[in-house]
Amino acid sequence: MALLVTQKNSITVQTTLPVQPYPLTSERNPIKTERLIIRPFQASDIDAIYELRQQPEVMKYTKKGVPDINRIESQEILDKLMGSPGNDTYNFAICDGKTNVLIGTGGCHLLVGEVGWPEIGYMFRKEAHGKGYATEFVNAFLEAYWVLPRVRTEVVVDAETVELNEGVTAAKECLTAITTADNKPSHSVLRKTGFERVKVFEVLGNYLQEEGDMITLWAWTLKWPPKAT
Repeated sequence: MALLVTQKNSITVQTTLPVQPYPLTSERNPIKTERLIIRPFQASDIDAIYELRQQPEVMKYTKKGVPDINRIESQEILDKLMGSPGNDTYNFAICDGKTNVLIGTGGCHLLVGEVGWPEIGYMFRKEAHGKGYATEFVNAFLEAYWVLPRVRTEVVVDAETVELNEGVTAAKECLTAITTADNKPSHSVLRKTGFERVKVFEVLGNYLQEEGDMITLWAWTLKWPPKAT
């Protein structure tokens, strides 16, 4: 279904969200799937993190847009993921289940994302692209995410992400993802894992190759509890 580019239109709703802070990074249990080990970050991950963040094909679809300048920049990212700031996110190292080699990272990296809801993201080494790892990760992550303790709260979100009856401000909780309009591999992953595209909007490019250009983004939502089948 074609969606027109629209402006952001905020609304306050009553909903649920994960209790904050998330479980401490030091206390998060690994998640095992058929081919992956999804675990907390370790200091020894720096070499793999640096290699991952040096690949233009990977960084192209991140908010940063370009590879890290040097190893120091990657180390700062890893330090945040392992330290106190990491407790404010729900991110994991994604490793090959046979070799335990880090091939990606992913999780809920923003409690308040582009459209107001928590936001999921992931990145994989280019050598791991096209093998179904992203879909496998997202499915496993969602199982862990939805069983986190919840609290009822009010949040300010984009009106296009919710379905409200007239006069009712209660909304199902959403997890969101943001992609560029041309990121077809991620579009496929999100559809396979139950997300629906709900909004198209534009932002000003924030890195060198796109400076001054308007970038078209797609917002995706996954509601909880899910629709009855």
